[in-house]
Amino acid sequence: MNIQANVTTQGMTTFAQCGKPNQTLFRLSAGIPVSDALEYASDLLSCASRMTLLATHGDSTEQCAMAAHYLSEMGKAVIDDVTTALLRMEASHDQ
Repeated sequence: MNIQANVTTQGMTTFAQCGKPNQTLFRLSAGIPVSDALEYASDLLSCASRMTLLATHGDSTEQCAMAAHYLSEMGKAVIDDVTTALLRMEASHDQ
């Protein structure tokens, strides 16, 4: 799939559930170029991967595991929002 420069995040994806069920603390920003968003998601998931390795060794394992959880949640939210944008672009081209 060719990612076009004019495809941007939708700003529809929320994350960080807190309090009541289905209540989230954060929402992705709309209007971020998809290529920039994917690069950032890659960085987040790379950090999460390193944190999981740290969690298997030494001290502060709980803190490392929680950090990895939050980083993974953020990376997934970015990917979900980019997917929504790309699917909408694809659907508009099919019509």
